[in-house]
Amino acid sequence: MKNKILLIDGNLLLFKSFFATYYNKNKLVTTNNIDTSATHTFIMSFLKVIEITNPSHCLIAFDTGKKTKRHEIYNEYKAGRAKVPIEIFEQKKIILEILDAMNILHTDMIGYEGDDIIASVATKFSNENDIIIWSDDQDLLQLIDDNVSVIVKDYKTKKFFIKNINNFKDIHGFEHYQIPDYKAISGDLSDNLPGIKGIGPKGAKGLLSKFETLEDIYNNLNSLNETMKNKFIESKDISFMCKKLAKLELFLDIDFKLEQLKILSFANNETEKILSNYELNKIKEILKI
Repeated sequence: MKNKILLIDGNLLLFKSFFATYYNKNKLVTTNNIDTSATHTFIMSFLKVIEITNPSHCLIAFDTGKKTKRHEIYNEYKAGRAKVPIEIFEQKKIILEILDAMNILHTDMIGYEGDDIIASVATKFSNENDIIIWSDDQDLLQLIDDNVSVIVKDYKTKKFFIKNINNFKDIHGFEHYQIPDYKAISGDLSDNLPGIKGIGPKGAKGLLSKFETLEDIYNNLNSLNETMKNKFIESKDISFMCKKLAKLELFLDIDFKLEQLKILSFANNETEKILSNYELNKIKEILKI
């Protein structure tokens, strides 16, 4: 029987948990006036996905918060994002304390994003294991294959569903492995990738249904109408840069072994102690400690 490895986009979960509670007047605060609202949301969400996916192993990957190798290629990468409130790092510290108590491995890597860590771990272990990635980040969808799927939440229905090799194209209109090409053409506002000026998602999907890759398009420019052809000519360097930035690193030096990801019982003395310290009684109830 295969192991089932759950890989979690820690930064995305952290930010969603934080901003879901940041503007709430009724924050969860300890008697010592420590805000644990985002911590509570993060751990509750984590436990819910553990319940749904029932993994045997787990890893949570975070960004370092510093510039990455991608910034060396394009200084404006992810530029324009609002400054992060300092409180998020205070909550992250508590979250990491709890994850440590629960024996959940978490990591980051200077120069790279959490997505790159997830991509490299998935590449390292997917041949002999089933991989489930939890993230709403479109970049990670390029990792989908026979043994890799992505679990996402529909925020309208509040239900989770799986994107995999069988349903990806029906959902998105192009193949999972075309995501870097798609972003090279249509751009990506969240990462500040310009793409090709004047071509949006619909145009990108149409082109990728006819040509498999960005390279194929440039090799067949004469088959495009004059307006489209000129757009590609004018944005050639930018488009190839965007494709390079959108590709995840698959072979980072991941030095931990599979057994380090194995999920042990969360209901231990250390977990009980730290949850009591932060008065996270609802989580204690769920874990029965």
